[in-house]
Amino acid sequence: MNELHRPALRLAEDHEVSERYRERRDPFTRTFAHNSTLFEAWNQWYRHIVRDGAVPARLKEIVRLRVAQLNACDL
Repeated sequence: MNELHRPALRLAEDHEVSERYRERRDPFTRTFAHNSTLFEAWNQWYRHIVRDGAVPARLKEIVRLRVAQLNACDL
């Protein structure tokens, strides 16, 4: 994708994020934590996906990274 046409999301500033998440600086948190209800619901849902099950969490992460690489996603 052309650099000029890549979608961009603004990272939330400290005053837009609940106190619970202000210390976190990772882009994912700073993109979605402005809506703590949505962010917490997503985290609860996602935790069930990444935990061990029939496929270990480590393998799931390796597969996720490889799929992103094959699709030329920024990591």
